[in-house]
Formats: sequence, C-alpha cells, structure tokens
Amino acid sequence: MAHHKAFSKQRWHTALKAELTLFNQLQQQNSDISPLKKQIRKRYLPLIEPHVSKLQEDSQILELGCGPTCVSQFIKMGKKTFLDPLLDDFRRACPGSLPKGTFITEMAENISAPDASYDCIICLKTISHVQNPELVLHEVERLLKHDGCFLISIELWPATFAKLHYFTARLFPQRALKNRLYCYTKHGIENTLQRHFNIQSSYDIPDAKAFNLKHEYFYVCTPLKDT
Repeated sequence: MAHHKAFSKQRWHTALKAELTLFNQLQQQNSDISPLKKQIRKRYLPLIEPHVSKLQEDSQILELGCGPTCVSQFIKMGKKTFLDPLLDDFRRACPGSLPKGTFITEMAENISAPDASYDCIICLKTISHVQNPELVLHEVERLLKHDGCFLISIELWPATFAKLHYFTARLFPQRALKNRLYCYTKHGIENTLQRHFNIQSSYDIPDAKAFNLKHEYFYVCTPLKDT
C-alpha cells in the first residue's frame, strides 16, 4: 500500500478509543506498568543505542506515539520530547509514571515545532495507527535535522493479508479497524519510507511465537540529501 487513501479523523478517533479501552482493561488487571517498561526497554534499546551514541546532552529527541512507556527516556543523552494523543489519559491512569521531559498531546500529522528541530526521531509501532501515515512522514522529514536519524519500527504483513485488510477496512470498518488502521507489507513500507528518507539499515526483530503472520521490522533512516 504505497499510495493509500487516509481514513477520516472520525474513524481515527474511533480506533483511538478502542486502543484506550484496551489499555484501561489491562490497567484493571495490573496497574503497575514497570514490567511493561522493562519489556519495552529490553526489546528496543539494543536496536536504538548504536544509532544515538553520538548524541550530546543538548541533543533533541522526539518520540512519536510514546505510549505510557516512553522508551526514549532510557537513552542516556539528549533532551526528550514525548508525543502521543493519549498522554493525558496515560497520566491519569498511571500518575507519576511518566518520565521528565516535554510532552505534546496532539496528532503527529501537524506538530507544533520549527523545521529541523530534532537530532533523532523515534517512532515504534505507531505509523500503522495514525490517521495519515504520509503526513506523519512529511512532518518527520520537516522536523529532522540534516544530519539526524529517524528510527522506526512497524509490524509488517503478507501481501494477501494486507490487501484483505485494506478492502475490509473500507467495506466493514467496524470489524477491521479495532487494532490498527493500516497494514503494510515490507515492500510497501520501504517504498513509502524511500519517498522521504534514505534507508540505511533494517532489522527483523525476533518474535517469541513460533508462528506469526506479522513480523516487526526496525528501520534506520536518514534525510534525503539535496542534489
């Protein structure tokens, strides 16, 4: 799905409410998110650290779709900005659990920050859940410094499943859009990313399940250079 039609803001709000409902259900089972933070740190920090080793104390890091875990808080250097439309809900549900930093409670499609503001932008398992992925990537492209890096992970699907989701989401959205708005294939996301960035490297993140249709990939991207 290199060129897709974005879902409406109303449909995105419906999907967002479903995510919040799921989070609240998990909170009722266990209000302590420390194990989740530990799990997220173990999964992603080894992938992130090699690409942020040159950051300085005053380097600027933006994390899109940070959720309640805010993985970039574990990066030693840099000033952190956390963006998530559900941040106020996470703060109410988990008082005192969010890290120090700057918080932005808004959509990632239109971020209130000047051009070339950030040395590193992180987006983990988020791009499939935004209203318009193309606009989000435009914003990342705008906000990233010329020597910065964009670190993104995404769950990728077989082409047959992705096509099925695409058409089902438009015919029966109440069924198809409970977990994610978009399903990307490896070919589709790489074509999409390459319209905005250079892909420097990619990693298939191992899954604990023996059989799983989806595979999470981690991409290291840099800005396109002007010719």
